[in-house]
Amino acid sequence: MGHLPELIQDLALILIVGAVVSLLFRRIKQPLVLGYIIAGFLVGPHLSLFPTVGDTDNIKTFHSC
Repeated sequence: MGHLPELIQDLALILIVGAVVSLLFRRIKQPLVLGYIIAGFLVGPHLSLFPTVGDTDNIKTFHSC
């Protein structure tokens, strides 16, 4: 239960960045799939310019489902 707040923060970050990028890509009339790929790159652990996912093990658990 101790990992629940960090998991919720990670999911909130992913949802917020996805929503902002989808609004931006709709406005500039580009494919949303491209926006979601860029959003995933922005919140991923390989780019440290923005806040990223804190616990990648929890996110990998969702990925393997």
